[in-house]
Amino acid sequence: MIKLYVVSGRDVQEHRREEFEEARKKGILWIDVCDPSEEEISWLRKEISFEMPSKEVMGDIEISSKYTEVGDAININMSFVIQQKDEILVEPVFFFIRERYFVTLRYRDIPTLMIFLNRLRMRRSYIQFSESLFGEILSIEVDRIGDRLEILGKRIRNIWKEIFVEQSEEMIKDIAYYDELNITLRESINEKVRILSRFLKSPLINAQTKRELKVLLDDLNTLLDYTSFYMEKIDSIQNSLLGLITIRQNEAVKVFTVLATIFLPATLIASIFGMNFEFMPELSWRYGYPYSLFLMVAVTLALLLWVRRKGWL
Repeated sequence: MIKLYVVSGRDVQEHRREEFEEARKKGILWIDVCDPSEEEISWLRKEISFEMPSKEVMGDIEISSKYTEVGDAININMSFVIQQKDEILVEPVFFFIRERYFVTLRYRDIPTLMIFLNRLRMRRSYIQFSESLFGEILSIEVDRIGDRLEILGKRIRNIWKEIFVEQSEEMIKDIAYYDELNITLRESINEKVRILSRFLKSPLINAQTKRELKVLLDDLNTLLDYTSFYMEKIDSIQNSLLGLITIRQNEAVKVFTVLATIFLPATLIASIFGMNFEFMPELSWRYGYPYSLFLMVAVTLALLLWVRRKGWL
C-alpha cells in the first residue's frame, strides 16, 4: 500500500497514487509504503529511482547496511521499538531521501510514524527540506525512548522496594521483562547514534537540519547513560532477589535439618528396641515398652530445648 503526502511549507495534503505527477510539483513528497507489492516497487523504481532493500538487509546490524549514499540519494535502515504487554518488538523502517522525495518503507504500523503524520497536520512551522522530515521522525522516536526509560526507572524503583516485602514468580518475570526492554532500548539508541554520526557527515544534508540533529545526538548519548545506570540497577535487584530467595531456602533447609536431628535419637532408640534378638532382657521386662517410650520422649524434649536455647528454631 502506498500513500502520498505533499508537505508544502506549513501545509500537508494527502494524494492518491494517480495524482503523483501533480503532487510532486507542489512541495516535498512523502511516500509512505507499507508491505508493498511487486507492482508498487516497480512503480517506485520507475518514478523516483527507488531501490528496494531485501528483508535480510533490513535486519542486518552492520552500519554499511544501516546507512548508504548512492549518488544524490540517502538510504537509511533504522529500527523502531514497539512495546507490547508481554513482548517487545523491533521493527525496521527503510528511509529513502533524494531531492524532494522522502520514502518510508515498512511492513507493519509504526506508532512513531502515526504520531509524525498527526504532528504534520497540526504543525505551524515551515518545512523546507526532505531530510527535515527524517529529523522530525527521529526526534519523535527519541522522545518516545526517553518516556519509556522514565517509566522504566519508576518501575525499577518500585520493584526495589517490593522485593524486601515479597518474592514472587510474577516479580521475577517483571524483572526479566524490564531487563529485556532496557537492553532493547540500549541497542536501538546505539543504532541511532551510529546512523546519526554518519548522517551528520553527509554533504547532502543542509546546515539547519545538521544543527537540529546534533541536539538529538546529544540527547541519545544522555539516554545511553540512563540505560547503563538501569542495567546496573536491574543487576543489583536480581542479585538482591536471589540473595533473599537463598536466605528463605536456607531457613527452610535449616528447619528440616534441625527437626531431623531432634528425632534422630528417638529413631535410634526405637531401632534398638525393635531388633528382637533372643537375649534381650528388655523383651521380657514388664516396663520395657513404657520405658522405651519415656526414653524417646525425654531425649527428644531435651534436644528440642537445647535447640531453642541455641536459637536455631
